[in-house]
Amino acid sequence: MKRRLLLLLVAMVLLVLTACGGEDEKEKVAVNKENSDKGTSEETNREKDDEEYVLRLVHSHPQSSMHHKYVEWFDEEVQKRSNGRLKIETYSDGQLMPSDQEIPAMLQGQADMVHSSSAIAGSFDPIWHFFDLPFLFNYDPNDNDVYLDNKKAFIDSENGGRKIAGLMETKGVKVLSMSSTDMYGTIWTGDEKRVITSPESAKGLKIRVPGGPIASETLKSVGASGTSIPGPELPTALQQGVVDGMVIVPLYVYDSKLPIKTQSLYPLISYVMPVMISMDKFNSLPEDLQEILVETGRDLEEYADKLVREKGKDVFEKLENDYGVKTYYPTDEEIEDWKEATKGIYDSYAKTEPRAVEFIEEAEKIKDEMK
Repeated sequence: MKRRLLLLLVAMVLLVLTACGGEDEKEKVAVNKENSDKGTSEETNREKDDEEYVLRLVHSHPQSSMHHKYVEWFDEEVQKRSNGRLKIETYSDGQLMPSDQEIPAMLQGQADMVHSSSAIAGSFDPIWHFFDLPFLFNYDPNDNDVYLDNKKAFIDSENGGRKIAGLMETKGVKVLSMSSTDMYGTIWTGDEKRVITSPESAKGLKIRVPGGPIASETLKSVGASGTSIPGPELPTALQQGVVDGMVIVPLYVYDSKLPIKTQSLYPLISYVMPVMISMDKFNSLPEDLQEILVETGRDLEEYADKLVREKGKDVFEKLENDYGVKTYYPTDEEIEDWKEATKGIYDSYAKTEPRAVEFIEEAEKIKDEMK
């Protein structure tokens, strides 16, 4: 009997030991699998961190333009900051598509990035036409910094430019930069005898505008008419009298050597030139490269601001000395007359684009604070 009990006790002990050993073995297998999975994940992350990425960027401007110079600067910076892991492959001069198709093409995956303009982006989302409103920011015809300081303050505002950029993310677009390649768009003529002074002096003129409804409405409010003409056709259109003048920016006029004779310093348009990337492409990149793109985009705004200020210091003098372009500096009374004549544009735009109301209010608030 005792022997039976002893054998039974030994059997139970062996059974318990076997069970414990099995659990230990299972635990070892689980730990080994976890370590293996962790190692595979870390290896995958290392491979992703070492991977090189090339982003295709499109824009419609020539390689001699400041537009293209900004893209070159952006590419150099992201390569340097990413140790060569991220590069921008640029297609300029509208090589791949017309300018008005760039943003849709980016969303369809035909390009990764675009360097656009607010005038063009307005066809994608009309909130960008906000920058076509006349007299949007404070300005002084004799001091370009007044305008540039005020515009920069709006772009930097979380309730202004940053919020407009944020709106694009719901449409699949990440705005990396809202830089400017020039100053405000003024009104120019191809005849030295047709200097624009008062609103009445613009009556009956045919003026080329960059596109979008607001610039044409602005001209209509002073008795002129706006028409859209592709950039390459501008010299011929001016020389043949198809148009009497245009709304355009001074640095571009100087670089392009357009056959212009006069300009009048009324800020009818305040372009921005956003650098955009599709959200799908942006989110597919490693986090550190995403951060580099965002930081470089903000730094591009600073770089562009300094460059425009520097080039704008003597551009009116150079236009006159090199090309014989006369610049008209309006009086305070004439400026007020133009503001009065064009103020209705704000209400008409706000009716068609209700989101603009808060941005108009923010712009007015900043103008008041910076007077």
